[in-house]
Amino acid sequence: MRKIFFILSVLVLSAFPLALIEGQPRCFAHDSSNVIKFGVYPYESPRSVYTLYAPLARRIEAKTGKKVELVSAPDQETFIERTRQGAYDLALVSPVCFFKVQDAGYHVIARGKPSFYGGVIVRSDSGITSAEQLRKKKVAAIGQYSYGGYLFFRQELAGLGISPDRDVQFSFLDKVNSVIFGVLNKQYDAGILRIDTLNRPEFIAIRDKVRIISRSPEIPQFPFVVMNNLSEATVQLILEVMTAISPENLEGSNILTSLQIDRIVAARDSDYDAFRRVIKEVE
Repeated sequence: MRKIFFILSVLVLSAFPLALIEGQPRCFAHDSSNVIKFGVYPYESPRSVYTLYAPLARRIEAKTGKKVELVSAPDQETFIERTRQGAYDLALVSPVCFFKVQDAGYHVIARGKPSFYGGVIVRSDSGITSAEQLRKKKVAAIGQYSYGGYLFFRQELAGLGISPDRDVQFSFLDKVNSVIFGVLNKQYDAGILRIDTLNRPEFIAIRDKVRIISRSPEIPQFPFVVMNNLSEATVQLILEVMTAISPENLEGSNILTSLQIDRIVAARDSDYDAFRRVIKEVE
């Protein structure tokens, strides 16, 4: 099996595909390369991204016969910019990120299930039990484009009469482990992240050291998107790989567990329309 390359530097492509306007018919072209650049939203460290997504990338390689380059970016802003430039053929993006790159020529092909929730954590011994107590406090967030890791709580604070811009000191750390340990090490009074992250094996030992004081509305899982000009045959093979992953065998179960989902199903852009309206309320 071909070796999967993990690239952290900026991707320089010889020719970018033409971006299609949302609502126009999608045009699938024959692939001009034997490489699939698989971009993963940088919600984890580079090492964690590789650990989590390499098994899926290997399956895509075996199915398509193409080399898969597993890539990420140092931060959310850079990832969004690279995505808009067409740097990735296949990408796992946050819902908000998808809304920002859709018109650059991407569409949804799959998503995980079930949905998840964002939440605000504090240290168990902090004495903070409600959002109102975070006025004039330091709060670690995933990033300004993360609904579960920032935006929902920004909306909640505004509803309480607390200005998220003036009354709370937010720091955007990008990575969930930075948020968790920033709170535990008392660098921040609270942190915002995807709640089920706390159930991952590496965080079980510290799970009782934090308390959840706020939860977001239901959030659809991050979508897998592809460039509109990726050949239909390749897209179909990628989708077959994803939807065939089963919890009934050990490797499949390990992949799904590591991604914090029960299964991957076929999806389309319209599956995110309702959530788009939620985001517009925040903006």
